[in-house]
Amino acid sequence: MADEAVFRPGLLETRDELKARYESAGPYPHCAINDLCNPELLRKVREEIIENVEATYKETDLFKMFQTGDLANLDALPAEQAAKLPTVRRLRDAIYATEFREFISHVTGCGDLSDETDCACNVHAAGGHLLCHDDVIGNRRVSYIVYLTDPELGWTAEDGGALELYPQGKGTPNEPGVIPTATLLPTWNTMAFFKVQPGASFHSIQEVFTSDKPRMSIQGWFHAAQAPDRAELATRAQLQLRAGEDTAADFQPFEGGSPGADLTPADIEALGKYVNASYLQEANWSKVQARFTEEGSVQLQNFLSKQWAQQVTEALAAADAEAGLGRGQAPAYTAGICGGWAAVGPCHKQRYLRYTPGEAGAGGGGDDGGGGGAAAKAGALLAQIKGELFGSVAFARLLSKLTTIGLEGQQAEVRRFRPGLDYTVAHYGILTKDPQLDAVLCFVGESEGGDREVWEGGEVGGFEAYLLADDEGDKELAEVYKAAQDDETGVLNVSPAANTLNLVLRDEGLMRFVKYLSAAAPSSRFDIAAVYKPEPDSDSEAEPEDDEAE
Repeated sequence: MADEAVFRPGLLETRDELKARYESAGPYPHCAINDLCNPELLRKVREEIIENVEATYKETDLFKMFQTGDLANLDALPAEQAAKLPTVRRLRDAIYATEFREFISHVTGCGDLSDETDCACNVHAAGGHLLCHDDVIGNRRVSYIVYLTDPELGWTAEDGGALELYPQGKGTPNEPGVIPTATLLPTWNTMAFFKVQPGASFHSIQEVFTSDKPRMSIQGWFHAAQAPDRAELATRAQLQLRAGEDTAADFQPFEGGSPGADLTPADIEALGKYVNASYLQEANWSKVQARFTEEGSVQLQNFLSKQWAQQVTEALAAADAEAGLGRGQAPAYTAGICGGWAAVGPCHKQRYLRYTPGEAGAGGGGDDGGGGGAAAKAGALLAQIKGELFGSVAFARLLSKLTTIGLEGQQAEVRRFRPGLDYTVAHYGILTKDPQLDAVLCFVGESEGGDREVWEGGEVGGFEAYLLADDEGDKELAEVYKAAQDDETGVLNVSPAANTLNLVLRDEGLMRFVKYLSAAAPSSRFDIAAVYKPEPDSDSEAEPEDDEAE
């Protein structure tokens, strides 16, 4: 029987009213119960957790937060430690009591719920977030969150940290759209809940923007006796299937001759329109080759000429000012979706903007592509560089000089990662099947002192990470992806830097992702992301000879 002293009086009698609210909610049925508990009791729960429970910092491509151990394990604690958490145990037991489970089952129409206990305390401090997913794992049936945010300070939309609910994409059933259509603030003493549905119950936790108060909650699940139907549609299953499918795009041939030929004076002249002259000097090629051969990657700073770098930098800064992005500003979901920029999803795999004139707004809302003069100018400049430089045979020949890799085709896109919104995640759909050369020209804001160090530190995200696919089901790697390049984890992080060309030889079995870009970042991350197809066996030239290995 539920502990009636835990919940507010009369709560369980509101089941029919809550059921009606639940069923009418969109983008899928959900509900939030205000004033869930006796407020004094919940204050004690909060105090006990803060004073006596240790939380572990966790960060992956999907989330950034502090988390306690499973509260189901309270019963196994030593008596002295358990005695410090009596109210936490009381709340946990009341939530999983038969009467309350029957109450949740009635409201959601989810069927019978088992007595399995599955919950923990999560704390999202400034910058904390959880990207889009559907919560389907095993026999979870209902997801719930009890908010323990500071009762004295309150919570507003400007603080971030909202629970974001996503509809299914237009024309893409069982995949989320790029913009949430419902948001719930983490209001003190509120319980939000919804039925876990494969390929439907898409949700995320918006980044916490405030540094004054953490987003504290008890997150948990009610379980059924068996897994839900159509579990193969779950986001977790989607991320683990179809290896390489999402990267199966045609490589375009180079224009203007054979990429295997030597660089000509005409090539040097054409490249000189855009490229810093130091990278066109033969004496410098061997230095870049040596670094690339040893490490399989290299960052070429100040890659574009000063004239072009200045034009691009000014245009990108204007685009951020126009959209109200960067340096802690809370972003609008539709920010920057204009002037030829389209939102790219689905959100359980990625969200960023791609410059595609004539297709703006595709993939999930925003305007029809009109307006956004600064955004349009920024996109047009980068598109010009992509077309005239990255797609040219002269550039392919230069890359061969810098890497010793012969190239036979390319594909490229112009991207924008907006602070507080955008990312890509590691999944098996982007697993590299054949070696490829990544050439990514990156631009980020470095207008204020200390900005470069902020980007290099990695706390605001925006870096590109390369990691080996997990073939043995070991999830430990995911939480240590920020390890150094030479660590045994096999992780390489490429920090974003202004006017820098990042060259990485991506071998078979590698995944890559761009870490979620925090609203606190100095700017958007703009880039030209190109992938080059090596000639057969040419990538082996980048490997050190046996007598050169340490």
